[in-house]
Amino acid sequence: MTDQSAPNPSAILGSASHVVIGTTDRAAMVSFFEAFDFSVQAADAVSATMGRGLGHPTELVLRDAAPGSRLTGYDLGPRGLDIYTTSMETSVERAVAEGGEPGPTATIDIGPFSMRQVTIWGPDDIPVVLIESPSRRTSLLDDNTDELHSQIHSVVWAVADRDAEAAWWERHGAARGVDLAFGSPDVATFMCLPDDTIDLEMVMLANDANDPIRFELLKFVGHDGAEFAGGDLAGIQAVGFTVAGASTHRMMSPGGVVIDVRSAG
Repeated sequence: MTDQSAPNPSAILGSASHVVIGTTDRAAMVSFFEAFDFSVQAADAVSATMGRGLGHPTELVLRDAAPGSRLTGYDLGPRGLDIYTTSMETSVERAVAEGGEPGPTATIDIGPFSMRQVTIWGPDDIPVVLIESPSRRTSLLDDNTDELHSQIHSVVWAVADRDAEAAWWERHGAARGVDLAFGSPDVATFMCLPDDTIDLEMVMLANDANDPIRFELLKFVGHDGAEFAGGDLAGIQAVGFTVAGASTHRMMSPGGVVIDVRSAG
């Protein structure tokens, strides 16, 4: 899993296709994501695949795992699975009914855009970030106005050096979006950070069409966090890409992002 090269790099790291999640209780994890309208697509003795699409599907690959630990403070690593909602209150109510633990809801302003966000900690401390905003990036909600939830909108991963990490992803085929820098007490509140306010730097990476699943690099400016240990423990294990002609394997970026490459055929 330490391979920092990739076969056919121009085709690999566009928009992600799936997220690998380790769990100690697969039934509980399935029920939790069913609250966000995901459904089981396939299952065997040690894993299950849940899907959410209606046009551009995204997948969760659930694998049995030993207990892990919640990422807190300024820890580096996977910090959230973002899902759009058209009703924050309804989504939170559903998640709580399946054992979810909501953090504080905050309104985040980024340039001209404003959004409400809340982290729901699910089984094995899986962080699902619900986003309610009148200004959304493309998702299944565009053409399915009666739906409550989108597919996975993005995966957020904290790294020590946003720009160096983003450059590596660009060399491997990802299209880099606009660099963002923002901070406010509401950001610190929403992310349950130890300081009253914090500056963040982010950038979104995807294919040229900016399809979901997008991959967001996050940097806590001026703060050093514990490196992501990785491995096969419960929690978000890897962000995944489906590539025609590639061999199925795991690799790791220089910034510690675990990447699950699977063959499209």
